[in-house]
Amino acid sequence: MSENPENPNLQPEDYSRHNWKRYLRILKWYGLAVLVITLILVALGYSGAGWEGAKNGLTWGLLLAVLGLPILGLLISVNVWSGYANRWGEVKYKEMLEGKPEDKKPEE
Repeated sequence: MSENPENPNLQPEDYSRHNWKRYLRILKWYGLAVLVITLILVALGYSGAGWEGAKNGLTWGLLLAVLGLPILGLLISVNVWSGYANRWGEVKYKEMLEGKPEDKKPEE
C-alpha cells in the first residue's frame, strides 16, 4: 500500500490521531441535553404532584439518560470503526481484482 492509488480521491488518510476531542464534545452536549430534559421533567412533576412528582420526573430523566447513552456510544463506535472497515474493504477488493502479491508470477 506504499504506492499511490490511481484515483486521487482514494489518497490514504492519516489515522494516526483520533477525534477524541470531538467525541468528548458530543458526550458533553449529550450530558447537557439530558440535564436540561431532566430538570424540565422534575419541574413539571413538582408542579403537578409536589415532591413525589419531582422524584418521578428525576427517575424518568435518569432512565432517558441510561437508555440514550448506548445509542450515542453506538454512533461514536460506528464512526470510529468505519475507517477501519473502509481500509479493510479496499485491500480485499484489490486482492479480488489483482490477486494476492505472492500468487503473481514475476514478470520477465
